[in-house]
Amino acid sequence: MVQTLIDVWQQWRLDFAFLLAIWFCQVLFNYRFRNNRVKSQTIFNLFLLVANVYPMAWLMSWVGRATEPFVAKLRSTVRPVRLAVRIDFSALGIPKYVSEICVAILAVILFDFFQYWSHRLQHTRMLYRPLHQFHHNVRMTVLVGYRHHPLENIYIYFLISLPTTLLYRIVGPGGNYMWIQASLLFIAIFTHADISIPEIPIISAVMILPNHHRIHHSALEGHWDKNFGNFTTIWDRLFGTYVHPYRNGETIYPDTGNVRSFASNAKGLLWLN
Repeated sequence: MVQTLIDVWQQWRLDFAFLLAIWFCQVLFNYRFRNNRVKSQTIFNLFLLVANVYPMAWLMSWVGRATEPFVAKLRSTVRPVRLAVRIDFSALGIPKYVSEICVAILAVILFDFFQYWSHRLQHTRMLYRPLHQFHHNVRMTVLVGYRHHPLENIYIYFLISLPTTLLYRIVGPGGNYMWIQASLLFIAIFTHADISIPEIPIISAVMILPNHHRIHHSALEGHWDKNFGNFTTIWDRLFGTYVHPYRNGETIYPDTGNVRSFASNAKGLLWLN
């Protein structure tokens, strides 16, 4: 367990540094973060970040070791498939670092497919009120990316992280797959940041920015159940749930959630409100 915690810190230390840097800048330059209730909500969300990330990292590590024989057998079975799809682009004579970038992009897009449909399921009546509402009922900040009910994290792992990493380990080029989770943590931190980025046509048309995800957290009814993607707009565009956060050169920047006290956050965690 201790070694797992050390491994998580070594793997994700840059993500945590990025998170703390954005959080510090928001506290320093944004007057809203000086409110006492916002401070208590921030403390609660920091607690949830640690309480959620480390147990899930331990679970991932344990499942990774437990499934290694199964993965090794399947990798040998699907070797012809791996060669056919050329997921290891270095086999085409492409430089190794370019191949690794291409594989990383494909892995994240694959993750986003699982994440998109899992996220839509989280917004159904069966799961939203008891679990996912806890993620939405506060103002969106950089710390909200990992503000999930602990039971929802188990759901997220088995419906998103596990199938993604298994597929990568089976048909991918091999090696350490924990970078996928580190990348996803980075993306969750970035997309939940309370910042507005000016429209950059090519990038904002393909990649999820904080502005896109703010629409998803918007308090406006017309924005509900929109922009489910975590990394790319591809799946939202394909399945009709996309809302562009820029209009006629102007940025759409709606209010999100509300500011809750520490006690109110704790009651929400225990389903008492």
